[in-house]
Order: sequence, then structure tokens, then C-alpha cells
Amino acid sequence: MPQNARALFRRLRAPLSGVVVLAATTFLALGAASPASAVTISATYDTVSLTATPATVSVGDTVTVSAVFTGLVDAYAYELDIAYDAKRLAFIDDSEQLPSGGFDSVTDRGGEIAIAATRLGTSPGLAGTQTLVTLRFAALDEGDASLAFSSGRIVGSNGQTSTVDPAAEGASTTVAISSDDESEPGSGDDGSVGADPASGPGSRPRTGSGSAADGSLAITGTDAAPWLILGAGAIAAAAAGTIIAIRRRTP
Repeated sequence: MPQNARALFRRLRAPLSGVVVLAATTFLALGAASPASAVTISATYDTVSLTATPATVSVGDTVTVSAVFTGLVDAYAYELDIAYDAKRLAFIDDSEQLPSGGFDSVTDRGGEIAIAATRLGTSPGLAGTQTLVTLRFAALDEGDASLAFSSGRIVGSNGQTSTVDPAAEGASTTVAISSDDESEPGSGDDGSVGADPASGPGSRPRTGSGSAADGSLAITGTDAAPWLILGAGAIAAAAAGTIIAIRRRTP
């Protein structure tokens, strides 16, 4: 995606966290889904697990948060809102990773990440165990930082929805953040070899410094044009004057 187009997308996606799923359901209702989607199948899941890795970090370290669903059935589109402790965590922009083969929008609202994603055209809905989103955060301040689902829904290829229960077991997690300069209390030094201060807890290397994918995949105008035109019509009817900007994830 050209740099100016990417910048425009980032400016426009903030108020549109629910538009991707709206466009997807309208797209399906107008007959763009595969014939198999005519069979009534409810979008469901068995369990949800929000995990943070590592669960214990120091200020300045990076935390990877994943939302894993098991027993998914026909998850053609979904919206997930994940609340986080903005005092102790900062979302790393463009660090998100979602399943390939569709479009998505991820917006940081400051204390909450809004995720919306949809499959494309005749692509089948997601099934089984799937990581629906992975996010990365930087640890800002010491203390226990909580993350939890605040809301969510999964949309099937027939437009039926299943609500994500924020109170369900596994729908929240906590990251323990320690001060960067914390160290073990001294024991008087026994003179043993290897007591190099450079190897102490306060000087260990930072993690997640650029090896993870940033999820910024280019959109292909030729392939996306029919979907975008149809989606634009649905959005214009539902919210006059609103502009949608979405990205395509290639397999």
C-alpha cells in the first residue's frame, strides 16, 4: 500500500470499528457468499482464552496478547473489544496479526482495542481452534496490568451472531510488571566468578524488538474493487457520509 494511502487508512479507521462486520453481513445477504452458506449454521464457539506472553515482564519489555477460540463454527466475521490498562501498557501500532484471507480493522481507543474482521467472498468461515487476533504491548509502569474482553460477537455466513461473554472463564488475563531497575538484594558478595553487574536483572536485553510481523499487508485494488463497492453501498445506507477504509490480508 502506498505510504499516503496507508496514512489515510489509519486516519479513517478510528470511528469505524463496527463497519467491517456490517459490510460483511450485507455482502452475504446480497448473495455474494457461497451456495453452501444457504444452509442454516449458527456461528458458535466453545471456549475463549486471552493470554499474555510472557506473564511477568520489566518496564520497557514487550508483551504479546492472543485471543484463542476453540470449537469455532462458521466464523465468517467478528468484532472483538479488548480493554487494557492504559497506565501500564501501550499498544504497539500495527503490531496486530489476524487470520489471512480477509479484511480487518484494528483501532486503539486508548484503553481499549477494537478489532473487526471479515472473510472475503466465498472464503469459508473459520472453524475449530483459531487465534482470532494477536496484539503487542509495551510495558510502561510497574504493577499488575489487566486485559479483558469488554464485548464481542461472531457473525456466521448466514448473518446469525454469537455473543462473546466477557465474564467467561479465560476472557481476561493479567501481566505482572516490575520496575526496570529492580534487582535481587545483595548477600555481601561471596566473590564467586560470574558476578558481572552487566548481567544483572536490570540490564537484560529487551524482547520483541522487531521480529514479529506487523500485519500491514497491501490491498490489491483489482481483487478488492467489487467487495469495496458493495460494502460502500451498505455503509452509505447505514451511516450517510461515513468513509470506510479496510485492508486485505493475503494468505
